[in-house]
Amino acid sequence: MQLPQASAISIASNLFHPSPFKVSRYSGKDEVMPVETGKEVFELNGSQPAPLPLLAFMVGDCDWVAAVDEAGARRVLEEMNGEEPGAYDDWDVELVSDEWLDKPWCDEDDRTKIVGTLREWLAAATEPAYLAGTE
Repeated sequence: MQLPQASAISIASNLFHPSPFKVSRYSGKDEVMPVETGKEVFELNGSQPAPLPLLAFMVGDCDWVAAVDEAGARRVLEEMNGEEPGAYDDWDVELVSDEWLDKPWCDEDDRTKIVGTLREWLAAATEPAYLAGTE
């Protein structure tokens, strides 16, 4: 027996729709525990804090990263290079100046070809990340 189309729509709209923010995992005996996925989206409606903006940092003498603070800048290099936490604690970290943000970078093999600026790469970053390096 087929249901009329209107009934099928109302049945479909009453189906359970899981939250995009949590994944449910069966934990035993009729119990479901939520598991955080780390992909929460902030809404600027006054109830949640706004995410911190990414800034460009120079770490050491030849690496530029996008991060929210100096510790995060060091963490980007640690994770990228597979180092233990604290491996770059003694490295200098400086916030990049506007002059450096707008300085054009050229291709490593063709010095006449401009590939972008730190400001462009920072604007494209959606999470802490490595931006550029000279070694």
